[in-house]
Amino acid sequence: MTDATQTQPQDKPSGTRPKFRAWLVQDTPEGEPHWTELSGLWPTKSGKGFKGNLRTPIAATEGRLVILPATFNPHSEEKSDETDPR
Repeated sequence: MTDATQTQPQDKPSGTRPKFRAWLVQDTPEGEPHWTELSGLWPTKSGKGFKGNLRTPIAATEGRLVILPATFNPHSEEKSDETDPR
């Protein structure tokens, strides 16, 4: 039995693709953005939010958190204003 402050683990359904991805974007000294994928994001059971697991420990102390559709690729040639994290 768990108390109200504990959460139950909720794994993503196997075989499903994330709806969104979370990215950490840090600017290099040259002013170019460096994109690090933090996690895929899946809808919660209630449908009111999203959940995901961090894949890599993050040592960054600054940067921008950017949430974009899972189809976004930061290395693609085509970028729009929507993907500019500034």
